[in-house]
Amino acid sequence: MACFTELINSIKAAFKIARPPAQSVPPPLILAEANIRPGISAMSMASAIIARMPEIGIPTGVNPDGSENINNKFIKVLCEEIVKEIKDNSLVDCSIAPGSIMATGTGGNAGGPVTVESFNTNVTSVKGILR
Repeated sequence: MACFTELINSIKAAFKIARPPAQSVPPPLILAEANIRPGISAMSMASAIIARMPEIGIPTGVNPDGSENINNKFIKVLCEEIVKEIKDNSLVDCSIAPGSIMATGTGGNAGGPVTVESFNTNVTSVKGILR
């Protein structure tokens, strides 16, 4: 029973350790990366998992009796359902900090041309869809 208690306490302690926030990526790099990403793929995910299964001793070829390896089918279906759930039901919430949207405009009046510089003064909310 003491081993069980120690194990539970170890797990609880692991969850208490605060994970530091990920380092921010500069907006130009995000824009460049976002334009070349292909998007999430169940087939790509399943292929990568099946390719790594031999590392942990799970065979991926046909069974010794020549029958089809059902593990590969299971991984494919599992990945398809995970990707479907992420694509169909996930939501991305973002916010834009005050001062981060800047705009320059030109116009004119009786006194001549006018240049206007402006920026957002409030936090702005943005919603997105994962793909």
